[in-house]
Amino acid sequence: MSSNQSIQELNNRFKEFFLLEGFDYIEPPLVVNSDIYFETSGEQIRKDMFSVSSAQGTEMCLRPDLTIPTCQTFIKKNQNFDQAKLCYSGPIFRSGDVNNSIELNQSGIEILSTNMIKNDNYQEEVDIINLAIKTLNNVNKVNFDINLGNISIFIEFLNCLDLPQRWKDRLKRHFFRRDYFESLLKRIELGIGFNEIRKEDVLKKHLGIKVDISDSDLKERLMNINAIEFGERSIEDIINRLNVKSENIISSEKGVEIVRVIRSFLNINCELEQLPNLITDFAKKENKHQFDNVIQMASNFSKKIKLGIGNTAINFKTDFGHSIEYYDGIMFEIEDRGNQSNKLLVGGRYDGLLNNLGLDSRASAIGFAVNNNNI
Repeated sequence: MSSNQSIQELNNRFKEFFLLEGFDYIEPPLVVNSDIYFETSGEQIRKDMFSVSSAQGTEMCLRPDLTIPTCQTFIKKNQNFDQAKLCYSGPIFRSGDVNNSIELNQSGIEILSTNMIKNDNYQEEVDIINLAIKTLNNVNKVNFDINLGNISIFIEFLNCLDLPQRWKDRLKRHFFRRDYFESLLKRIELGIGFNEIRKEDVLKKHLGIKVDISDSDLKERLMNINAIEFGERSIEDIINRLNVKSENIISSEKGVEIVRVIRSFLNINCELEQLPNLITDFAKKENKHQFDNVIQMASNFSKKIKLGIGNTAINFKTDFGHSIEYYDGIMFEIEDRGNQSNKLLVGGRYDGLLNNLGLDSRASAIGFAVNNNNI
């Protein structure tokens, strides 16, 4: 649909559908504080935003999505709730470049719950995907493909690797930032740590202390070195810091092998029901028994989702993710069959976002948005 009238009719049609499904309509503000988008997606989202400055000098923007302002609007007025089923329908604003500034329209839903008992039955995920399918069917969209990802499986995979924890944390945090994630892999391949200072350099070259000294003996030696000025840090802090820096160092040979394994895992692209077998084959090929937890998670995930969705074909990609980075669990998109560039709908889980938006208690959150201009 291309005309403004047709888009407005579609916005209203989705709104009426969501209301009948038991959702409460929210009209979030058009202009929002830019900081929350930078906090959740980094500075790279700036290129897609229309930014303005308030009279007080605060950087504001025309909303580039509707999930954040919808949830934020609700949370500001509601700190105590069991479950909220919210819906919205209206324009968002994203700019590719100066000559391609566009207003898009989205309709979607968010389900926020503070009374959810976390488990691994994926019932919320099943319900949300089924509702997404029903939503598209309601506007006569029946020929489409579903792509699915789950960052929790990637995180479990990382936890199995012989990799310093700070490297794992950084790879998890920047999984959605493709260029930066790739640069991190390059640094691991080259054996570059987060800090070039090595513990053995400090101890042996600068202090004349053997490398394999115990922490207790090191503390005693440092106390007797009058030339060192510790400032406000205790000797224990200095020793702990040296140990952390030492753990961040990765040899180039080890780094190349770790990156090879990571790339191999992220190349898995298959029908959902094939996922456990492919990860099992991957583990056998790598002779890695430590991936048993990954296999178990993938098996349970694919079984529960497939059982709940039925005969609908679902494709799973281990490297799948959205450009807006607040998702922290399952992610999915639905695209026109035969036209992968036409994304009809995107969604997923984003439990961690609500606390960033000001919610005091822990909560689960899941939802999706229809790209009305692509319908």
